[in-house]
Amino acid sequence: MMLKFFKVLPLFLFVNFTYSQTSKCQNKAGDAPLDWAILYKAPGQDTGKIILAGAAASWDNGATALMNAERHSFGKTLEHVVGNNDRIKFLAYNNAPPRVPKVKTKSNSKGVIVLSTAADAAAWIVHTVPGFPAAKTGYTWPVAENARGHLLICLTISESQINAIAASLLLVQPLVHYNDIPETETAAMPYFNKLKEGRTPTLPPFTSKRSIRTENAGGPVTVHIYSKSETSKYEIYKKVIVKALKKTIKVWSRRDNKLKGDCRVLQKNIRLIKSPTAISGHNTNLEADDTNWAVSDPGNIFCQVDKPYFRNQTREPAMAICIENNDIFARFSEIAAQLEDCPLLTNKSIVYKAPGQVNGKIIVAGAAGNWENGARAINLADGHSFAKALEHVVGNDGAIKFLAYNNAPPRVPKVKTKSNSKGVIILSTNADAAAWIVHTVPGFPIPKTVYTWPAAETAKGHLLLCLTIPESQINAIAASLLFIQPMIHYNDIPETETAAMPYFGKLIKGEIPTLPPFTSRGSIRTDNAGGPVTVYIYSKSESSKYEIYKKIIVKALKKTIKVWSRRDNKLKSDCRVSQRHIRLITSPASVSGHNTNLELDETSWAVSDPGNIFCHIDKPYFKDQAKEPSLAVCIENNDIFARFNEIAAQLDNCP
Repeated sequence: MMLKFFKVLPLFLFVNFTYSQTSKCQNKAGDAPLDWAILYKAPGQDTGKIILAGAAASWDNGATALMNAERHSFGKTLEHVVGNNDRIKFLAYNNAPPRVPKVKTKSNSKGVIVLSTAADAAAWIVHTVPGFPAAKTGYTWPVAENARGHLLICLTISESQINAIAASLLLVQPLVHYNDIPETETAAMPYFNKLKEGRTPTLPPFTSKRSIRTENAGGPVTVHIYSKSETSKYEIYKKVIVKALKKTIKVWSRRDNKLKGDCRVLQKNIRLIKSPTAISGHNTNLEADDTNWAVSDPGNIFCQVDKPYFRNQTREPAMAICIENNDIFARFSEIAAQLEDCPLLTNKSIVYKAPGQVNGKIIVAGAAGNWENGARAINLADGHSFAKALEHVVGNDGAIKFLAYNNAPPRVPKVKTKSNSKGVIILSTNADAAAWIVHTVPGFPIPKTVYTWPAAETAKGHLLLCLTIPESQINAIAASLLFIQPMIHYNDIPETETAAMPYFGKLIKGEIPTLPPFTSRGSIRTDNAGGPVTVYIYSKSESSKYEIYKKIIVKALKKTIKVWSRRDNKLKSDCRVSQRHIRLITSPASVSGHNTNLELDETSWAVSDPGNIFCHIDKPYFKDQAKEPSLAVCIENNDIFARFNEIAAQLDNCP
């Protein structure tokens, strides 16, 4: 009988010893291994909500408080990180390592790579908790972090996946504070060896995309890892994650009021999740939540990001771990139910208001196949394109600043100026978002009052163009405006926004070029990364005696142009130079059913022949404009050209 007992005892000891080697993710109670586990601890909560492989249909309450050392998923997973087991080895990294105050690092990554030297069993734990876990000193949850929101993710992997993880971590320069994984385990892992030695890539590429899979042979989960070094100036949310996923993402993250929701590129938006929100009944808010994550739209991808949605992360290393799983996506998508408003910015819109019409006709980026009726009367303060574009010009918003110029400024009678230009340059101090509005309406808009359309202008024809641009384009616009001496009647753009814009600085000071050249050719591009529009700006000062239509526009385009503009009976059609004609459009004409005529139409514009260029000119086709400053804004776009070319169907005879 005693012999039988001793035969059984070694088997029992072997089974118990094998189970005690924890190098895999654990279930809710910490008593069985599984493929993955995610715990989201809301601010002020000590247990958190958990989802697990095979049990992710809803968020479940954590088994016990995170400060307890056992009987919960992550307590068990980290058992041999905080304690001792000769066969469990690990590498731990944390930008705020345990018991090491005031460490300087640009990394924000926190995690542990655990493996067993006795089996092909490993786990990657990624989390947001500073000073945790403390290696080999016992399980200690930082009490101060109970007030904060935190995320803990565990992925069970085969050891063959570790090298790909290390390759991604290399770019983010994590602060490795503990490593006892022997070289015998990592001999075939060159990136891991570089990681533990603290090597940093010095040659491109400075971004990385890697993929790993969890260990479950029956249904492994694919995980994509995107990382960038500080040498890469990419903003990780838009330039890395959105670009890789090719989808809109909904983002939960602290913000710095410089980056905002971004809806400029169709189906590749960044939508910000509203704060506060709730994790299955546990309330959270951005002030107390240290997590940064996103879900794709349309969905099945959840991403944990190690940097908040701050502009300065473009100059820092960053990493995103994106998990492709319907259940994980669904649980986080529930939290992302409410989104902040994100105005859909078109990269161009043009309204042509014919004489006597209150609505006008409109074409916008992505919808310029024909002229559409304006949404509402242009004299109404909301519900149409330009009322919205000018919302914070006529009203107040602390983050929206602008410069307005008009040769007939609002409420200032009988101003003497040779300029005829009218427009507004608008920018946001919270984001790289700006617009240039060019128009023909005197006394409009009135800054910081209310939206007021001049009633007398309804009887006349007017043109309004809006171009959405990055702020970097403003200096080129200012360089062109310098030549025409616009009448600036309002400017509140702070110098902090224009410090790197020397021409803008000269413009607001009223400086005038006194030395040649007295003409200028500049170009800008609209902001739509998917299909930016090129805009050429031609300008001349009064010192230049060039006639802008023939000597500047035709000369620059090297094409015939068809011109709609009032005339003075001195300048006429000009067909003397082959393929460099000036053909005058016959009056009256029609803007998609809205009649217009030169007696009442204040617009001056041209289309090229052959075509794809439309030009707005701030001076009519008069001979005396040769002695005055003038500006032409020429847009290279097939759709815009086609719509104006329809109006130019009938031409005056050309002797």
